[in-house]
Amino acid sequence: MKSSAWLQGSFAEQIEYMCQHFGPAAAEVRHELFYLHAGRGQTVAGIRAFGAMLRDTWLLLRHSGPAWKKQGQRQAVLLATLAGMSGWGTLQRVLPALLSAGYEPLVLLHPRLANRDIATGLPIIRPMRPERRTWCSALQVFIAALRQRQPLLLASCLARRTLWAGSLQRTLATSRGVLLLHNDFDLMSRAAIGQGLTTICLQHGIPTDEFFPTRADWYVAWGEASRQVFEASGTSDTRLVMDALGRGDTPEAPARAPEGIALLSQTHAQVLGEGIGVALTAFANALLRIAPAARILLHPQEGQPYIGPAARAVCRPPHPELQSPSAKPCLVVGYCSTAMLDAALAGHWVVALQLSLPGNLAIRKALAAPLQAATAEQVVELYQRLRDDPAFRHDRAQAQARWLHGHFANGDGQFGTLLQRLRQSPSMECVT
Repeated sequence: MKSSAWLQGSFAEQIEYMCQHFGPAAAEVRHELFYLHAGRGQTVAGIRAFGAMLRDTWLLLRHSGPAWKKQGQRQAVLLATLAGMSGWGTLQRVLPALLSAGYEPLVLLHPRLANRDIATGLPIIRPMRPERRTWCSALQVFIAALRQRQPLLLASCLARRTLWAGSLQRTLATSRGVLLLHNDFDLMSRAAIGQGLTTICLQHGIPTDEFFPTRADWYVAWGEASRQVFEASGTSDTRLVMDALGRGDTPEAPARAPEGIALLSQTHAQVLGEGIGVALTAFANALLRIAPAARILLHPQEGQPYIGPAARAVCRPPHPELQSPSAKPCLVVGYCSTAMLDAALAGHWVVALQLSLPGNLAIRKALAAPLQAATAEQVVELYQRLRDDPAFRHDRAQAQARWLHGHFANGDGQFGTLLQRLRQSPSMECVT
């Protein structure tokens, strides 16, 4: 069945289309454009975007904070727009290095989040309410875009960008030091860039196409595999810092033959291609026909995308096997997911699923584990061979350990070195 979505193709193709038709400003709100319209028609996407504009207006009016009373000369502002591992959980990893380098950390929290959403004893500040002229400017941007016959989706996103830029300009006007981000593409994070602080973005997950182009002055990547993805996607090596910040400290080879098969589900991840849901559902059904005991590990953002036998095979998060070393390794199948690395770190065997979907070529290459399969039959064959062939099992275990080691750089403290370098710079100058 043909998709009813207004924009189709990979993430990069859709944003290129928007930029060609509506100008370079579309690239500045690429994240919102993509996720608001993903899988939807133009009218529905526009209504969703208009609703998001009204929501942000309310948040900045009613949940903004007072002026920031600066306490020290070397602040480290940790800007959090998400509370989970991809947000505050990522920022937390740098606290020891910040304190060691002499910075005074504080949290700049998105007004959508409550203080209780993050566990910290640090000071918390909120974005300030935009000035009157910013509200007027946002309204003018919105009306001008509609008069130019631009989609309601784009007009709403551009108006939101104006509001966030005005808010963050006021919030950070008197700040001195560094700004830490867990992404540099959502509206609040993007608006904080260029406001006088050196910006350092921390890699929060595998770098899919939505990461690029990068905007922060510096980007802290997990290791060599990520560095190659960033460089292939246009980020200069001079802006990259290799430091996994404690991830993957002790990558080890799987110790035993696998006991069971699990599929990492991510049918919600439209950035992986609009056909990701159909492709994973078809694979899951095929796998369960020949391996009925296989399990489907749902992503935290998934509802229940499966029916029939597949629905009965799902396991909802949290998944203990992805969070701690397992005494009984299993064969974990994934397409393009950070959880593939989590599974390998927990001692499981990882199979890279080869699907014919557009986009994300660089990270798919980096995630190409030594074990790969394109069909359910190939997965089961690998599973059986790992159980029956000790020589094959030993060879693939060592290969997986090398693959995993390439994803994480630890021990040389490159992030701490960067902080010391910036602290010794009187101007704390930005590189972009």
